[in-house]
Amino acid sequence: MAGEILSCKVENYLPRNFGSWPWLFQMNGSKKKTCTFFDPINNSLEERILPEFLQGKACLGCYGEWILLADELTRECFFLNIISFSRIYIPSFPESPDFFQSVVSITSPPNTSNCIVIVVCSFKTFLLVCSPGRKKWKKVPLKYFNRNNGSLRGPSIIYSERLFVMVNLTKTFVIDVAPLIRGCVKMTVISELRPCPIAYYWYRYLVECADDLFLVLVHSYGHGQMITNVEVCRLELIGIDIHWRRVQDIGDHAFFLSGHCGRSLPANKAWGVQQNCIYLPMNYSDGARLYKFCLDDQVLTFNFLPENDGRLSRLQWAFPTIIDFCRMQTDEEDICDLSDVMRSKKDETDSAVFGKEDGNDAVISRRWDELPIELVEFLFSRLSLVDCLRIPSVCKGWSRASPFIWKERVWPWLMHLPNRKYNACKFFDPLYCEEYTVKSDAVVVARDYLTFRYSKNGWVVVTEGNIRVFILNPFTGQVIDLPLLPFKNYNFDGISFTSVPTSPDFVVYGFFFQICGEFVEVSTWCPGEEEWTVLAFQPSIPFFPSSNNPVLFQGEFYCLGRKGELGVFNPDLETWNVLCKPQPMYLSVPSYGVEYCYLLELNGDLVSVFRTDETTTPIRVFKLNQSEMVWYHLDHLAGMTVFVDRRNTIAITSPEKEFANRIYLPRFEGGMDSKKGIFYSMDDKRYHPSTHRVEEPLTCVWMEPNLHLHK
Repeated sequence: MAGEILSCKVENYLPRNFGSWPWLFQMNGSKKKTCTFFDPINNSLEERILPEFLQGKACLGCYGEWILLADELTRECFFLNIISFSRIYIPSFPESPDFFQSVVSITSPPNTSNCIVIVVCSFKTFLLVCSPGRKKWKKVPLKYFNRNNGSLRGPSIIYSERLFVMVNLTKTFVIDVAPLIRGCVKMTVISELRPCPIAYYWYRYLVECADDLFLVLVHSYGHGQMITNVEVCRLELIGIDIHWRRVQDIGDHAFFLSGHCGRSLPANKAWGVQQNCIYLPMNYSDGARLYKFCLDDQVLTFNFLPENDGRLSRLQWAFPTIIDFCRMQTDEEDICDLSDVMRSKKDETDSAVFGKEDGNDAVISRRWDELPIELVEFLFSRLSLVDCLRIPSVCKGWSRASPFIWKERVWPWLMHLPNRKYNACKFFDPLYCEEYTVKSDAVVVARDYLTFRYSKNGWVVVTEGNIRVFILNPFTGQVIDLPLLPFKNYNFDGISFTSVPTSPDFVVYGFFFQICGEFVEVSTWCPGEEEWTVLAFQPSIPFFPSSNNPVLFQGEFYCLGRKGELGVFNPDLETWNVLCKPQPMYLSVPSYGVEYCYLLELNGDLVSVFRTDETTTPIRVFKLNQSEMVWYHLDHLAGMTVFVDRRNTIAITSPEKEFANRIYLPRFEGGMDSKKGIFYSMDDKRYHPSTHRVEEPLTCVWMEPNLHLHK
């Protein structure tokens, strides 16, 4: 029966619009007799009962409208056309069902003579190769591996008649396909791909697009949780040299990823698919999410997929058989220079306000600066911060109201970094739900990963890769370069500075913790020094750091651990201690990615904040009782507002009562209308607004805008 095409009536096995645009589906194997279909356009779910010959099957891979299915019990294998339900059988798997965790690559449709199926067997040292019409699978050992140097793992794809296999993050095998069917291996190795310095875990996908091969790396702070970065690399072939090169965009296409596989399609306006974006479904404990990552603005958006009664383990994409090549049209983004916002008018003396004199119709000309300062401040109170900055340009007299701006209207903005080719930074004001774009040459000069680490008084600490650190004032464009980091592949777990960088007592402190918690390094730098001063400690009590920055409190730097314990560095005595009190909140050390842990000073007290990436889990807030050294649970923030991103925190007295007792996240409510900041209310213990579409910039930090260029 191998290679024979069998047909079956489709009947009502498929949803009505299946095949009209990209859909997600999952064969539920032996768990159910159904197939789960997700419509991402209408955000709907359908369960369809499968015909008997499809029950108990799992989907291992696909090529166009053909999917490769295998029975979890019998290991029977066949191709199925998801539109016509035609079948083409191939030999059953010769090995145990653990191969359902492996990755399948297919050279061409199974109804063609040159179709070859290659199975990359996870945690094995060989490939399985077969084709329709053959009687059995061929096992092809890879001599590169043995019991001592590892095994195969990762995604694979067939491109340009060669099999590309990601062995690990730094090595890619390139194997000629044709000799494999005879059991021969001709292989080269690609290396020199450095991982993102802020990633602890990553997912890898290989995608062919417009005759090019791309590698997509999705970095995560933890195992399957908290995406920290998405990067795209393109395969470069220069003579005999083969290597990966990072790219800023994927053109007018979109990538659709699932499992370890990926496919590209031209962006289609009718489908709601945006160009230069990556679509990826992922499981979270609060439900399945469909992510979209836009390479232009570096914003991650997710929708919750409708709930089903089983976890999504092997989701696959199904695509239209006839592709509509309608392209998405993107509007050119208006990028304004800060000088345009701050520019004063040339002739302020001619500015005048006109009115009528009492009792007659005579027109009286008065200067703008003759208006009472109280009236000007009242006008400021009705405007956004940027508009307040425009108003003083009307006349010099109104600049007397500028202290009102800095004392009453300063509200943290979320600074985030779009694609560096746009030479700009973006700022989101959650109070007025407005977004601003400011040109910045500093972000374009950088060539490696940029991460916003810390902000204070309008200055932002930025790390480039794991070598360079600099401090940026995004509004003045001033950049302070710090010495290169002490060691190669060095990465601070936390960083802070004492005062404004222009002050004489300015000092930068960087903290590095060994992952097992038994080694601590504190690096310091003062202006004028050519290198970091490194202090090393081996404390008797291990310390497992959170991702939060240290807090300068009463002359010492306090660090919050993942267990809820506190470590303290005294800069005067140059000592490091892990406090016996307060007692840790966890008995064991939570793994990376379980939750974000923050430490901040709030009204003269140390406060810790714990939040997960789930939208259904409440945020927990605790205050340290300094006399008893015990954490006490807090139900409110005493009129304060807190802003948290991935590692930085800011606490301010709320300028308006309605914004008090809120914890703002680095997220927006997505949609066609103006963006709205997402916050957690300490009053009703809920997230607001309640939305199923969430946007979050991956490179962002909350900062207090200092828009006064003379400060």
